[in-house]
Amino acid sequence: MSDIILMNTEGAFSDEDTDALTQRYAEENVLRGGMLEFEVKDAKATINETQVSFTNVPDGIVRVYLYEYASPADVSQNTLTSVENYDISSAPEGAITVYAERSTEQLPAYEAGQIFALSATVTQSMDTLTDPDTGTTLSGDFTATIPVEQTYVLGGTVLNPLHMAVRDDISYTDDPASDDEEEMLDLSAVFYVFGVNLIDTAATATITGTVSMGNMQIPLPDEGIIRETEVAIPASELLNQIYIALPDRADYTLFGIGYDDYVNEEIAAIAGLLSSDTQTEAQDAAAYYEALTLHDNFSFASFHEYSGKIASIGYVLMVVFLFVTILVVLSTMTRLLDEERGQIACLLTLGHSPARIIAKYLLFALIGTLIGGAGAYFAGLGLARIVYVNFEWNYTLPPYASHVSLVYFFITFAVILVATLAATAIAGFKLTRQEPADLLRPKTPKSGKKVFLERIPLIWNRLSFKYKSTMRNVLRFFMRFLMTVVSVALSTALVLAGLAVLDCCLFQDIGGTAMITISVIILVFAALLNFVVTYTLTNINISERERELATLMVLGYYDNEVAGYIYREIYITSSIGILFGIPLGCLLCLFVFRVMSFGSIPGISWFVWVLAPILSVVFTILVTLMLRHKIVKINMNESLKAIE
Repeated sequence: MSDIILMNTEGAFSDEDTDALTQRYAEENVLRGGMLEFEVKDAKATINETQVSFTNVPDGIVRVYLYEYASPADVSQNTLTSVENYDISSAPEGAITVYAERSTEQLPAYEAGQIFALSATVTQSMDTLTDPDTGTTLSGDFTATIPVEQTYVLGGTVLNPLHMAVRDDISYTDDPASDDEEEMLDLSAVFYVFGVNLIDTAATATITGTVSMGNMQIPLPDEGIIRETEVAIPASELLNQIYIALPDRADYTLFGIGYDDYVNEEIAAIAGLLSSDTQTEAQDAAAYYEALTLHDNFSFASFHEYSGKIASIGYVLMVVFLFVTILVVLSTMTRLLDEERGQIACLLTLGHSPARIIAKYLLFALIGTLIGGAGAYFAGLGLARIVYVNFEWNYTLPPYASHVSLVYFFITFAVILVATLAATAIAGFKLTRQEPADLLRPKTPKSGKKVFLERIPLIWNRLSFKYKSTMRNVLRFFMRFLMTVVSVALSTALVLAGLAVLDCCLFQDIGGTAMITISVIILVFAALLNFVVTYTLTNINISERERELATLMVLGYYDNEVAGYIYREIYITSSIGILFGIPLGCLLCLFVFRVMSFGSIPGISWFVWVLAPILSVVFTILVTLMLRHKIVKINMNESLKAIE
């Protein structure tokens, strides 16, 4: 790809210009070409003050690239790929072969061997006229009127990476109907011409004017002088672009840190190079050319902006998911060690040191985290591939690269690994400090505490016993209550943000397929997040309270009543999390909309605000249904046995 495109505003670049740049950047990094851009309306256009008529050329802004090379394969900068060659053996004699940019939602498709025609009347002023028969040269004031007819045949299609967008590709032509001077028109067709001439045809010229004979001016015949002539417009006269690919440097990547500084440094160097080597002292180089970068190219600029928005959303999601993942892991490892109290007591009794015992569980946590991390790596690659495929709905991209930077993976994995090992070590240290006899006894249940509702007699006195018990139990395990509320709030916020972005993409026609994909990914993982967290914490809650639940069964409670004893706590905790999740989701939506530069809180459809909490409730209900069997299948005898 070219990092810099020089556009001559006064004509063609000279060989001296190309040589000066070649000496600095090497021959393989410098390419001279040309570009014409004009507006076709009702099959007519004005090119260099000449009225031109076309056939089979669509109305709108037409761009024509010119190359001195014989075929697309010879172009070394902005390499033309996906070349499809047509059979043009039946093309009219004298037709010039052209290629078209591959068809997209914006650019039309053409038939193989499509014939295009150009017709124009060219006028030339001359001060001499040569008689072809006698060779006599006459002086005077002459005007040659030449009707030009040129035929072109479509030899195939190509893909230029400068036009990788499939829609909204803009021209360099200002929209005359717009008050914004930088409002550009969309391209309607892109053609490529290879070879020596843009026009090469025979024509009949009509010459009129007067002949100077001393002080006398003798007019030519009224009908003029008819002459057969060859009309050729050399491509060398239209090569108004130079493409420059900057040599690779270790301190930058494309659109990365240092890239823009590198490009700007070279643009300044080019200005000095051309103004001193190829121009007169009175002529400033900046007066006859413009330097364009990839930021000025619609396809690259829009892709850079679009991918930047996706990346910003990714950073937020990474932090949120990372935080909740750590909460789940901490709960799991703490529960594991609590369940192993008896085994830890036996190991201490047999003389094992606390460090050796803790190391056993650290190894367990390490192996589990490594296995999970390995699976997460391949799952992440799969998600990245899905996002890449959806980018291809908007852009024509090169094949998906198998090489992916591992920096983000290792950062995320390292944080989770350190948190897991630290939680395991801290929990293990607390347990190994206790006496083996204390560890062999069941863990003392937490005592109930008064809740704030008890300070409101109007509400508390009207609650039945089971709801009073539930309200006390909710806050009896405060850390688990807090973790559930935070997790459900975050998952609800993610669901709301995902639905809001999806609403913008589907119903407000904002964004694109990649945005839709990200939204769906957010919704799926938010659902999994809510499900896993609620399931894990509820499962821990049931396991720690088996004796309590078994006691209720012995007292004659039915299965539904025992299950409801736990369900009510889950529903209350989840409801509190959902209530906090709505405002948190608003903040997340504000951030996402600001990053993506579209959408607003008032613009979110009403059903999004209803659907987000409903989905969170559905996730919670699914968890309770899955755990019902664990509650009703508790063995009363085993649970109530005293451990002595």
